[in-house]
Amino acid sequence: MEEEMVVLGAKLKQLESEIETKTKEAKAAETNAEALRKQSVGFLLEYDRLLEENQNLRNRLQSLDRRLSHSGSKKNT
Repeated sequence: MEEEMVVLGAKLKQLESEIETKTKEAKAAETNAEALRKQSVGFLLEYDRLLEENQNLRNRLQSLDRRLSHSGSKKNT
């Protein structure tokens, strides 16, 4: 009976240690997941900004193309 108590006590300590390790791993994984979520939000905002900038540049280029083609057609007439 006493030997069984010693074995169970050792097993209990081992399980408590495993719980502590797994808890630390879970907290680290949660921290990492939160960092990745914040990073993805930042990437999404930057992507939206770049899309808008791209559209603005395309609009400016299209406007310049129209002006150049319009002024070129005036010279030819």
